[in-house]
Amino acid sequence: MRRKIIWFLAVVILVGVGYFGYVRFVLPRYIARIIVNDELAPGFLPNRYGKIFVKSKKQINVGADSVLRIMHREKISLAQLLHAIDEVNEDEAYQFLDELNSTAITSSNQVFDIGKKYFKPDFDVELFREVFRKRFSVSQLKRGLLLANEHREEGDMSPEILRTIAKQILIEKERKIFEELSYVNK
Repeated sequence: MRRKIIWFLAVVILVGVGYFGYVRFVLPRYIARIIVNDELAPGFLPNRYGKIFVKSKKQINVGADSVLRIMHREKISLAQLLHAIDEVNEDEAYQFLDELNSTAITSSNQVFDIGKKYFKPDFDVELFREVFRKRFSVSQLKRGLLLANEHREEGDMSPEILRTIAKQILIEKERKIFEELSYVNK
């Protein structure tokens, strides 16, 4: 009987660790690859991820391309950008969300300014203002805020998962750019 309990606990632990690894590492890479390569989402992708990312993949790709273009033009390394994303902690993300919720959003510049209060990378974030302003309308920002609030209440998508997905998209985009450059230079 004791062995059965030990085996059961071992299986439960393995399943738990496997699920954590899937959600934390495998799923973000998979979502990033679907977005960057403009692939169709498979049926087994959890709906909460498909709803946000896969439906917005064109806009996400254009935004990521713009960020990488500015990054290269301004000599900001991918490591710096990824470090800036890593530096965003959950408390700051939720404080940012709370301030947006208590503010009547009237422009993308307003949201950018609020974001600057909470997220302070080691490079000039103003370089990205114009792209942010062009890429996000007030209605898109309000829809994003509604989705963020919904997922915050449901607890199904943490800032940690979003951070991992964002980093993975940038890594995949950068890899794809270098592959295309390598192909052109052959």
